[in-house]
Amino acid sequence: MLDAKALFYTSAAAVFVMALLNFITWRANRNFVGIGLYVFYPVCLLLAILLFALKSTVDVGSQALVVLANISFMLGSIIHVLAISHFLDYKGFVTTLFIFVSAFLLLGFTYFMFFDSNLRTRVLLSDLQHIAEALCLTYIVIRYGRHKYPSASLVYLIALVMCLGIFSARTIWIGDIDRFSLIRNDWFSMTLLINGVLAPMLYAAGLALFCNERRELNLNQLTAKAQKDLEIRGLFLSTVSHEIRTPLNGILGSAQLIMNQSNNPKNKPYCEAIINSAESLNLLIDKVLEYASLDQSDEALFEEDVELRTWINNLCLLLSPLAEQKGVKFELNFNLPRQACYYCDHQKIRQVLINLVGNAIKFTDRGEVILQVDLLREGQEEHTLRFSVIDSGPGIEQEEIQYLTEPYVQSSAGKLKGGSGLGLAITSRLLEHLGSQLIIDSEVGKGSTFSFDMRLTVGELSLVEKRPQTTHYLTGLDVLLVEDLDLNQKIAIEFMAEDEHRVKLATDGHSAIELMQQYHFDVVLLDMNLPDLSGQEVIRRLKNIDHRNHRTPFLAFTASLSPDEVKEYLALGIKDIVGKPIKQEKLRQALSDSQSSQAPNLSVELKDVLYDETAAEQMANTFEEQELTSIYNEFVLSARNKLLRCQQLMASDKEQCIKVLHRQASTALQLGFNRYGMALKKIERRLLEDKPLDTHLSDCLELWQQSLELYLKSMRAQV
Repeated sequence: MLDAKALFYTSAAAVFVMALLNFITWRANRNFVGIGLYVFYPVCLLLAILLFALKSTVDVGSQALVVLANISFMLGSIIHVLAISHFLDYKGFVTTLFIFVSAFLLLGFTYFMFFDSNLRTRVLLSDLQHIAEALCLTYIVIRYGRHKYPSASLVYLIALVMCLGIFSARTIWIGDIDRFSLIRNDWFSMTLLINGVLAPMLYAAGLALFCNERRELNLNQLTAKAQKDLEIRGLFLSTVSHEIRTPLNGILGSAQLIMNQSNNPKNKPYCEAIINSAESLNLLIDKVLEYASLDQSDEALFEEDVELRTWINNLCLLLSPLAEQKGVKFELNFNLPRQACYYCDHQKIRQVLINLVGNAIKFTDRGEVILQVDLLREGQEEHTLRFSVIDSGPGIEQEEIQYLTEPYVQSSAGKLKGGSGLGLAITSRLLEHLGSQLIIDSEVGKGSTFSFDMRLTVGELSLVEKRPQTTHYLTGLDVLLVEDLDLNQKIAIEFMAEDEHRVKLATDGHSAIELMQQYHFDVVLLDMNLPDLSGQEVIRRLKNIDHRNHRTPFLAFTASLSPDEVKEYLALGIKDIVGKPIKQEKLRQALSDSQSSQAPNLSVELKDVLYDETAAEQMANTFEEQELTSIYNEFVLSARNKLLRCQQLMASDKEQCIKVLHRQASTALQLGFNRYGMALKKIERRLLEDKPLDTHLSDCLELWQQSLELYLKSMRAQV
């Protein structure tokens, strides 16, 4: 038999610990319904135990003490049920029924305490109250807590089943007792051990688990809500951007029309301000969409084995023309073994480096920009690399650095240069996806360093030795690209960077002549329709001046490929023709053939179709999906307005009309609107030759409408 006195002390200690744990739990979770009420449950139990202990030491008023102790027990029992019901958000009749049953049993207990000396009946009534409590809580926990709080419910049910079992057993098997044999009875000791020692500890643990699982549920709900909010925000931004672009392109077209038609010179600066603002807004929309897509994106990293030096050299070749146009020195410091291969998501790293180097060039007006790659730590299977972009720009105030990666935040220099304030925010998010972070170190007047560290798995170095070395085309040529259209510039530079060609860029005939006087090139890729001089004029002028490219082969870069034009190009000494739209294989082969006596291949394959779906597929390797969509949207939304503008310019400004036709035709052909682009080229050519038009621009409007319908049908089919 267990010692009853020791069990009383143990029970009191256990209930006191339960009270303390419940108070701590309430302090941490006071916002949860029912937890505040639960704190009073162990207080009632402890009071009942103290009253029973006091009754055993005094004889006076012992019956009243027993009644008070049982009232305290039953009140604690009711508080227990109400607290759990509130926590689990149960509002059914079972709780109300339990309260009425408890009140009835308490009245019966009091009656038998004062008017009937049958101790067995009083014990039975007390046991029935405990059984009712256990049954009520078991129902509530199983029905309303088991699915949402599985761990807490399990602990609670263990305690309830123990109490239900021991009190049911005592009710059935305790037999006849008197007040002297009750304390020495084994059933009394066992119920006190379970209900006074074990159950309180399990209840305290169960309550803590209930709160932990409630917090986890709340966090999951908040996470789901945040994800839903991100999706809604992304959808909202996409919809709004689409709705903004349509009137925005109308504003651009209208402002350009007013500027070209107005004879009042005062109108020109206002029109230019409108055009610049609209273009800035277009850029901001693109950046906002890119940032929103990163918030929604949870795609896994796509890692490939990359020969790092070759890959980063090609990236630098792509960025060099931008630095040269700005007059800034750009160099690569690659402090790794030449044959270093790593598994990495090179597309995301490429976007990060383009953002950082592009920013450095933008903010550096003189001096240099350096892209540096260092090996920080070398393990057997992993290396830690540091990529740094160092510039000699204006620098950044120290108090501004910590906010630069927040969206729409710009440094003082950034506000002067303009921009959306999203570039570094996008870069920072990309690095988070890659498991890295952006480190900014800057000093005003001395420049800035933007760096990030990456742990990369070492690739298969044998792949470098087995990398196929093609004999079909040349690499590493010094190329002068003369092209005024941004889209063609980007595509051509990207294609040539893949073959490690070093490219310098000129956007008009005069700057091309200046570059050829300063530098020697292996080949010149010359657009034949430039904004200031035609390609033919550039070649003729070069014959009459001193320059460094008398033996350099010229390639015509054009969509004007009529038999008469081809004869004219060859008569001027042009080596080969690279037709537009640009095809990588044709460009690659023409560059290789230019360094040999290989006869030129003048055939240009262009499907006679309204819309060529393969054009977008070929450009997908050059542009990100969002950027490519933006290019198509801008062209589609502005094409009709620009054609109408050409109609108005036809009589008032023929030269400007030719320029607009040239840019529209080149872009149309590059984007796959073949028949429409060729019709525009034909009109452009006849205007250049002062010949009467056999195709009117109104016919082109109808042709564009047909092309647009086919394009939209293709887009719907893809969706």
